[in-house]
Amino acid sequence: MPSPMETFATSRDPDGSSSPSTRTRLRRRSRAGDQERIHMPNLIMIKLKGQDHEKAVNGKIMAFLKKLTDDDTIPGLHIEPMKKPLDSRARTGRVDIHLRAVLYVLEPIGDEKTYVYAGTWEHDEAIERARTKKLQINPVNGIPELIAAVPEHPAQAAPKAEAPQPAKALVSYLTTQSYFVSDLTVEFGFTADAAARAFAAVTEDDLITFADRLDTEWQSTVLYGMAMGLSISQIKESLEIPVERVEPVDVEAEDARALDQRLVDALKHPAAQMQFTFIDSDEELQRVIDGGDFGAWRVFLHPEQRRYATRSYKGPFRLTGGAGTGKTVVLIHRAKNLAAENPNSRIVLTTYTRALAENLRRDLERLDPDIPTSGSLGSAGVFVQGVDALVAAVRQIAGSGFGEAAVTVLGASAESHGIVVGNEVGWHEAVDDVDPDLPPQLRSKSFLAAEYLQIVLPNRITSKEAYFAVRRPGRGVALDRAKRAEVWTVVEQFRKNGRIRNSLTYAEVAGISAAWLAASAESGSNHYADHVLIDEAQDLTPAHWQFLRALVQVGPNDMFIADDIHQRIYGQPVVLSRLGVAVVGRSRRLTLNYRTTEQNLRYALDVLRGATFVDSENAVEGVDGYRSARLGPEPRAIVSHSETEQFKAMADQVRSWIEEGIRPETIAVLTASNNASKDVHDALDHYGIQSTVLTSAKQTGKNAVVLTMHTAKGMEFSRVLLFDISEGSFPSPWVMKGLSPEDREDAMLRERSLLYVAASRARDELVVTWKNAPSELLAS
Repeated sequence: MPSPMETFATSRDPDGSSSPSTRTRLRRRSRAGDQERIHMPNLIMIKLKGQDHEKAVNGKIMAFLKKLTDDDTIPGLHIEPMKKPLDSRARTGRVDIHLRAVLYVLEPIGDEKTYVYAGTWEHDEAIERARTKKLQINPVNGIPELIAAVPEHPAQAAPKAEAPQPAKALVSYLTTQSYFVSDLTVEFGFTADAAARAFAAVTEDDLITFADRLDTEWQSTVLYGMAMGLSISQIKESLEIPVERVEPVDVEAEDARALDQRLVDALKHPAAQMQFTFIDSDEELQRVIDGGDFGAWRVFLHPEQRRYATRSYKGPFRLTGGAGTGKTVVLIHRAKNLAAENPNSRIVLTTYTRALAENLRRDLERLDPDIPTSGSLGSAGVFVQGVDALVAAVRQIAGSGFGEAAVTVLGASAESHGIVVGNEVGWHEAVDDVDPDLPPQLRSKSFLAAEYLQIVLPNRITSKEAYFAVRRPGRGVALDRAKRAEVWTVVEQFRKNGRIRNSLTYAEVAGISAAWLAASAESGSNHYADHVLIDEAQDLTPAHWQFLRALVQVGPNDMFIADDIHQRIYGQPVVLSRLGVAVVGRSRRLTLNYRTTEQNLRYALDVLRGATFVDSENAVEGVDGYRSARLGPEPRAIVSHSETEQFKAMADQVRSWIEEGIRPETIAVLTASNNASKDVHDALDHYGIQSTVLTSAKQTGKNAVVLTMHTAKGMEFSRVLLFDISEGSFPSPWVMKGLSPEDREDAMLRERSLLYVAASRARDELVVTWKNAPSELLAS
């Protein structure tokens, strides 16, 4: 059995398991010719607000902590105790002449000392924090917490001038939500003072403001849960606190060494790992320090996120949640965990677009550059690729078998190396060729392409009789036998024209590749993946789903799906059960937003209100219940009366942010089209502001960035300006041109979702501009 210190010195995976430490914790010092064995201190870091330092400061912090863990007796570190501290273990150390690190030193357990690093602050603030804050184990739930001193004699405080008596006494927000003070003190272990302050909040915003100021993450999460109206048992379940109340532990009865050992053990709790992490290598230390607020996802996970990243499921699992709730974070951590569990497993991590796949690949490397990756489909390791690139890889593997599989899907063979075109290409030509007897809305490219994608291809219809017999759920417009006959003539001509051009659509290639995979599996060939992890799944077509289902064998942990129907900006809704992906009973929702502020979140969600969204389980998905863990200013609107005035207002706002000290590369102007992005770039240049136009979801350079709302998918910025959300400009008239009423309704849903995606890219501040009148989507 390992000693307690050996256990402590190991690195911990997100599920709490241990793996051998990569840090060499022993060194040798020569003293008078003798070899003396010296043990290096351990380091635990706490995630705290206010620690997003400049790069130069991060370098100094890194140097300080490396010296500390190499030899904490170096005089230049100036590790000093506090006078009359709330916690006798509190220390500060010198980072530079102006900055000091706050530390808590734990008694040696075995032979090693441990430092808990609680941030770097200006000298006076560091001294005050170290003197007045205590690191302890909560006596009720056993989770570590960093709490502030409570005045010993609050009744003796200086009297305040009497305020005018209000006409009506203010009522606590938590009281109006049917919570009691004992819910905080008895059930969760809040101090009486902290509970009183929470119940002093009169509005929901007051409560979130108080929660945001707490130093202890799990306490903030409890209050966020109450702001959402969750039950006590739901909040406990999310934090993995036993529903049955734990009897308080008498910590005063333990000596310092035993108490420190209990603290080490308590840091393994999932709720503690939201905020505390063991550092086991200089490389990990560098990642944590450099990550700051933007990189906290790499290390600190909410217990719910950690649970979904590590738990085993009997079949496909679906994780849904709004923008910024951490679905992608869970997906990346899950890929890492699956690879660690079995390095020989074949893990496919995929998403809708190539640009988003590049983001996944980059984030996977940021999480851990040592994660085993694969260079080809079917090989061991994590293979990251966009879904259409996966389809192309299988088409290449299939060779001549691809043409045989095409007969099953299209009714005729197809070349394995033909041209691939967009799913809407060729429909106008097919309509012109056959001139069907159909009303204008059923002759439109949007209707015919959707009918083909949603009904014909996934059902592998190759004859008019089969099309007459097929059900068409969710299509919105009924087709009698005569209209189906006319539609089928267009489909046949569309396929004929494709054979003449030697071309297939992306969806056709996916459908044929799915058929080839399924046939190969039936004949005894292996599947090409053991686990398939899918991000932004709401945008996939039915043929994509058939392909991904055929890529991996049905079984435990076969498919993990992350989606948000409110972010569907491509394609039509899909019901997974109709495509062989059974997630009923294995679907959960994340509701706490980590990216944007509460104010920006409400603005983004308001864009969605009044519309009906149906998810991949064919259930209506509402927008209530989401909350943010951060606060900020209210979004602002800048109204102009001409195009020139709007460009100037936009440039003035960007310049103002830069003059405030905001890093330019974290400022983004989002537009509705590539042409608008070019115009914005030219306008910024005219007003003397450098900017970079991004055409893919990859941030580069040191300038402010300009990009379309579609390109911004999967990205986040400190400041965001949504440009020209004006009546007549957004949605763009060409988006709605020639659509049937049913297709127009769905197109408006996608445009509403696009605006929601754009608004939710802002971490800290959101500004929206328009000229004359706002878009109808901003009418509220």
